[in-house]
Amino acid sequence: MKKTIISLLVALSTMVACSDLEEVVLDTALGDDLLEGAGAADGVMAPVYANMYQLFNNQEHYFLLQENTTDECIVPYRGGTDWYNGGRLIEMTQHTWTANHNNIQLVWASLVSGVAKGLIVGQTLGTDHPYAVEALGMVAFYNSVLLDLFGVVFQKDPDDFNTGKMSRPLYGQDAIDYIIGILDEIEPDLKTKAQLGEAGSTRFSLSAAHALRARLLLNKAVYLDRYADNFEFTSADMDEVIKYCNLVINSGNYALETEDYFSIFDVDNHNHPELIFALDQRLEANGQNRFAWFTLSRNTIGSLTYRSTGTDGGSCMSEFYHTWDGFHDDPRFYKEIIPQDGSVTSWPVNQYALNRGFLQGQQYGVVLNAAGTDVKKNEDGDLVIEMLYNKARTGEPINYTIEVDLEVNKGHSNGVRVLKYEFDPESQRNSMGRVDIPLFRLADIYLMRAEANLRKGLPGPALDDVNALREARGASTLTSITLDELFRERGFELYWEQQRRTDMIRFGKYEDSWTSKTNNDKNRRIFPIPQTVIDATSATPDFIVQNPGY
Repeated sequence: MKKTIISLLVALSTMVACSDLEEVVLDTALGDDLLEGAGAADGVMAPVYANMYQLFNNQEHYFLLQENTTDECIVPYRGGTDWYNGGRLIEMTQHTWTANHNNIQLVWASLVSGVAKGLIVGQTLGTDHPYAVEALGMVAFYNSVLLDLFGVVFQKDPDDFNTGKMSRPLYGQDAIDYIIGILDEIEPDLKTKAQLGEAGSTRFSLSAAHALRARLLLNKAVYLDRYADNFEFTSADMDEVIKYCNLVINSGNYALETEDYFSIFDVDNHNHPELIFALDQRLEANGQNRFAWFTLSRNTIGSLTYRSTGTDGGSCMSEFYHTWDGFHDDPRFYKEIIPQDGSVTSWPVNQYALNRGFLQGQQYGVVLNAAGTDVKKNEDGDLVIEMLYNKARTGEPINYTIEVDLEVNKGHSNGVRVLKYEFDPESQRNSMGRVDIPLFRLADIYLMRAEANLRKGLPGPALDDVNALREARGASTLTSITLDELFRERGFELYWEQQRRTDMIRFGKYEDSWTSKTNNDKNRRIFPIPQTVIDATSATPDFIVQNPGY
């Protein structure tokens, strides 16, 4: 193959909301040795996947936009000393962000850059090359997230490269058609999870494309009429959702977890049978999942080896916690390993792990010895279990209350903590975590199919799917299902998986009032185009239009 070196300033780069506008470069000799040798996929595709890091594993990027704007997560200015962060997190809770919000700019930059890198790989290799097919799949994926958050996608055709032509912003039906057009083109050549081998769920596969279609079409009514009082979900769209969910479910490549729900989010979850598409967080991938660190107290030790702790960040709001009232026996709610009633005073070292799910009330766990050089052990070498105190800040008992808000209940122990993702027991620094972050997984496919059937007026098949999922989890089955109950079920299954905002908008819940949030402005259903982008493209009038309300 002819060797090519490309250094291309894609017009998309001029819209990256960072202070340093960099070229998106594929600056390597693409010869036979790179394209066909060992590690070829890693070498060619690494720049495309690189934009997923920080974007999907950091609590102040995509998570902030998708979770902190909802009832699932709140980060108070704890004690007037912690987590103020320039007010950016409070603005998310109160729906008062502006077009200058730094974290919104960072998310935009990652997504736009990801689109650009995928397009460059596709253009460089030619659309018949398997890596180009995969790269274009990532173009569709990044664009779908842009559409959901900002209401716009970007198109750049192969003939436009090296011409100086600006990428074309697309909206509404045109945006949806463009994404679907990419998927139509590449699906015949995409590999299955099995064909991808060890990489499996961390590469964009055929089932990832099918899952993306289903999610896109399920939300199509929102994307076509973002500010509607009621969304019009057509039977034709719901039929397509069902079709693509069926393809994933019947592919034979995936299976629902039936033993331990939380194992889906353990450090060894790479290629778990439920994962369709996930962010690779293994150590060799430089994994830095921060979600466990983000929620736990500073004196809750997650790693015995390195004595890494939490940081007293995010909690769930009382409104979401109370959706579980009457369902605390659901295995997805709580998994207790070390009893939290004070009855246990020691624990074997080789059996140590943190409890999972929703942590509420007085906490008990391991503590440091008097010298602070190791965790305290008894004469038999077992871990000493004691009542925990927040020695890093207030000295008060670590007693997670249900009440939490931005005004009164904002102490270091306020708020139920959400430990869904395992705290990496080998963490050498507070931000490290080897849990692959699910972006599409099989449970969501069942729930999307259920929702599509329910919106078609077919509660029977919808109930079957919900109960199939509940049975797999070991939860009691339901006798009927409504849209409100399905929304609740999505919360039970998918909490803290960066889907809540999208779900709340689709189900008509996003303008509701909840803890410290009363803003019911429909314009908040979509984020502003960063002001830096508007300014950078001002020489081209109407090239990209700011969203209403900003």
